[in-house]
Amino acid sequence: MSLQKLFGIAILSIVIVFGLSAGIASAHHSNAEYTNKLTKMEGTVVEYRWRNPHVTIVWDSKDETGKVVRWRGELASITTVMGSGLTKDSLKPGQAVRMSVYPSKLGTPESVIQYIERQDGTVVLGWSNQAGGNEELRLAREKKQNEATGSATKP
Repeated sequence: MSLQKLFGIAILSIVIVFGLSAGIASAHHSNAEYTNKLTKMEGTVVEYRWRNPHVTIVWDSKDETGKVVRWRGELASITTVMGSGLTKDSLKPGQAVRMSVYPSKLGTPESVIQYIERQDGTVVLGWSNQAGGNEELRLAREKKQNEATGSATKP
């Protein structure tokens, strides 16, 4: 086999490998498994997992019949949620929370989290990159927080 054919096969192999891995990475970061119906719920934090690739929260919430259901919700990576103001100490097991989530299309108690608020009204997460939040929503949240605390709006 000629050197030119070997080189061509090597290049083709590299293109195929990178093409496949890009598709896998893209699928991993898709929210296609979740509905586009924002659902509000109340619950109690069971576990707050501060780790990559995604920060997750596990909480118990009552369904329409009063039965307690254990939910799992996904956020973005640690560095991304830190940019939204979360820390490893933002939530503790036993805390009552109100959340807005996009539930799984499969009907399982899994979700991507959009918004988190403590029972006293303190906003823990006002928007989520993972759930499709954007800069406009972040600015609106900051404005609301600044008005509530009497702080000046940052430029």
